Amino acid sequence: MSEDVPYVLGINGSPHKDGIVGKLIEGVLDGAKEKGAKTRVVNLYDLDIVHEPGYYSEDPKKEIPANIPKDGITALYPDLIKADCLVLGTPVYWANMSGVMKDFIDHLTALENDDFKLEGKIAVFIAASKENEGGLEMADMSMVAALAQMGVLIPPYGILWAPGSSGTAKIGHSKWAEEDAPHIGKNIVTLAKLFKENKVSWY
Repeated sequence: MSEDVPYVLGINGSPHKDGIVGKLIEGVLDGAKEKGAKTRVVNLYDLDIVHEPGYYSEDPKKEIPANIPKDGITALYPDLIKADCLVLGTPVYWANMSGVMKDFIDHLTALENDDFKLEGKIAVFIAASKENEGGLEMADMSMVAALAQMGVLIPPYGILWAPGSSGTAKIGHSKWAEEDAPHIGKNIVTLAKLFKENKVSWY
């Protein structure tokens, strides 16, 4: 893959690959592909996952990728470092993200602690539930809070949830997340290309 071609990595934290979370991730990736990006989706439920050992609280020097027990998420470290854009999607379980998505984010601690490996990447966040029982925004913002601290950039309209509707004085959206997803995919690739052409020192 040419380093000039943006790479968008989707992370699906739902056990239902073809459910609404998967469809929204694919919507973002479809838009990204239209703008020339390379894409991949990883389904976390397909991976063997070992819980993050919590080395940081013992000694931050221990919390580095080489020390984390090898599993399906640590195997993704090279792809995560290579990716220009990340698309994280989760179902809502008891007003928050799924357990496997929490495991995934916990595994990112080693990358953050090892010279902020995710800094400057563009990230999109998706939360979905079968019914609008609440917790959608909380699930999204729990993911956002962690990755924002890791240095990712969130584009305009880059936090989606479904079901949900929205509207303004001029336009209404009955399924705004589905409608916005491809546009966001195009936008993140546009941003990624700009950053490739104009190197930014974030810190």
